[in-house]
Amino acid sequence: MTITTVTSRKILPTTLAAALAGLLMVSGCTKQTEENTDTNVDTQAEVQNTEATDTTKLSATEQAHTDRLIISYANMAHAAYKDSLETAKALQTAVETYVATPTQANLDAAKAAYKAARHPYSQTEIFRFDEGFVTANDERAIGSVDGWEGQVNAWPLDEALIDYVSDSYEGEYNSQDNIINSDSITVGSIKQDTSKITPELLAEMNEIGGSEANVTTGYHAIEFMLWGQDTNGVSAGAGNRPVTDYVTEAGQCTSGDTVNEDASICERRGDFLTAATQLLVDDLTAMEAQWQPESENTLRSDLIARKYDNGLRQIMYQMGSLALGELASERMQVAFVTGSTEDEHECFSDLTHLSYANNARGIQNVFNGSYKTVAGKTVGGYGIKNYLVDRGHKEAADKLAADFKKVEDAFNVLVEKGEKEDIKIDEMIATVGQASKEGISAEEQNTRRGWIEAGINSLQQLTDGIENAAKAVGIDNLDADAGSQF
Repeated sequence: MTITTVTSRKILPTTLAAALAGLLMVSGCTKQTEENTDTNVDTQAEVQNTEATDTTKLSATEQAHTDRLIISYANMAHAAYKDSLETAKALQTAVETYVATPTQANLDAAKAAYKAARHPYSQTEIFRFDEGFVTANDERAIGSVDGWEGQVNAWPLDEALIDYVSDSYEGEYNSQDNIINSDSITVGSIKQDTSKITPELLAEMNEIGGSEANVTTGYHAIEFMLWGQDTNGVSAGAGNRPVTDYVTEAGQCTSGDTVNEDASICERRGDFLTAATQLLVDDLTAMEAQWQPESENTLRSDLIARKYDNGLRQIMYQMGSLALGELASERMQVAFVTGSTEDEHECFSDLTHLSYANNARGIQNVFNGSYKTVAGKTVGGYGIKNYLVDRGHKEAADKLAADFKKVEDAFNVLVEKGEKEDIKIDEMIATVGQASKEGISAEEQNTRRGWIEAGINSLQQLTDGIENAAKAVGIDNLDADAGSQF
């Protein structure tokens, strides 16, 4: 299977703690509990039986702490990807039912399955940012999580490449021909046969023409096919793709407001949606296999083999990179500064508040050494918090715990506003000028923007704490991804 990387990140020569400080000034907007572990004897032995690359710098006690940290991390990764796979399979079943029988009830069920599938997957993003650490191994099916992720979670996507959009849509791809309505399309100098829509075709076309916006695979392509384009801008409302977009009777098949006499376009829409969900299941099946205990030539076995070398640095690097470089910067600050709903992570479904919160929860899972599965089981048992305390750095652990509490509180506000009050992220990121056109006062909009800014600030402070903790255990220059700087 072709794995296409479609995400790029800028590594900036700035400290993590200062990366967003100047930008935030410009913006103008004013339980710690011990969890049970299910780690069994076999997985503990997995660490003990793996030959380390270099143990000369660590005492036996330090090695034991590292062993516990790495196996807990690997078990959490396996559980989270397994949950992601199982919920993706449930999404696939709901999609197949909807395509076979396009009714509003079946569409609502497919949307609910998408929402459920995003919950565990969004927590797996802490396992990204590993490309600079993994060992080259031609026998390993997946080179890195970072390289694999682009086919699964790339965004934002240029929806005009896939299906119809509004007349006012402005994207990089501006042809009237798209994958759904044409047997072939031309992207730059590339002419692509799209007559048969398959998982293989979508994988081949992802990032076609070298454009990162030409996303044809993964969760967000599925999201677009279920919700359609969100034409509400920064006002209330998500995408509202009609059920008739999938009705395959002539004269009843639609493309939004347009009625198609030829129903084949609705059949192709169904082909795209089912192909995209099949590819997602295939990709998650491959990643879940990479974290199975006692596996060989996998990402898990690679991490365990070099656990005493750079395992700790990788974990802390990933924490800082997701907190600041990806979540605070790319996912939140870009949209916040520009008021751009196209840069909202779940811009079709308006579920961004949940993605944000689960991204943050994923970082906290690794700190606490605890992942709660969809079934309610606790996996892990030993996290960065425990490691710091056992290494004699309780002060750094306590600071990080306090930082995580502030992050949790900030993102709980976003979830509460989104779920209970129906105020979504696209309404929160609107500039005062944009909001005034929707009848929202400057005072109210500054309050809404303040919720986003509080989340960004809490992540910045958290990253400072991660840097401090890294220094406490001898990592003087963490060099995590600081994201984009304006």
